[in-house]
Amino acid sequence: MNNTYLAHHGIKGMKWGVRRYQNSNGSLTPAGRKRYDRDIADNLGKKKDNRIDTSKPDPNRWVREDLERKKRLVDTSSSFVKQLQNLETETHPKPTRKIMDLSKMSDKELRDRINRELLEQQYNKLFSEIEQPTISKGRQIASDVLSVSGSALAVTGSALAIALSIKELRGK
Repeated sequence: MNNTYLAHHGIKGMKWGVRRYQNSNGSLTPAGRKRYDRDIADNLGKKKDNRIDTSKPDPNRWVREDLERKKRLVDTSSSFVKQLQNLETETHPKPTRKIMDLSKMSDKELRDRINRELLEQQYNKLFSEIEQPTISKGRQIASDVLSVSGSALAVTGSALAIALSIKELRGK
């Protein structure tokens, strides 16, 4: 006899990563109580003009602040990944050409040399196999990690920005 079943532990309508600060009866959860006490302590350290109203708990403001804090963290991480990607592309060596002294060559010798180079280039373009440049395994792994994490952070940042915008539009 197979006794597998699906169980759900949570609150209806609960969102992933969003803390509950109030119980259904309006009393504060332990996280809400901690947050409320922190608000009061923060307010005491501010000038009178900059204080917020702490006469009653405001769980909606706390959730909004949590989302904004997460968005700032994701944006900072995303900019860090972009900086690392830029650094990785800057450190990749670029080929340079050596300048030759052509003053000792006659026009005919120069033309012959150019024609020869052009013919070699055409031949190589038409008949040679394409060889990918070798990149160290560590650099390749780092590049892959940066591209994946950059994409993930971009998506997360967009999702958080959308969530904050919706909250603002709802006025909650």
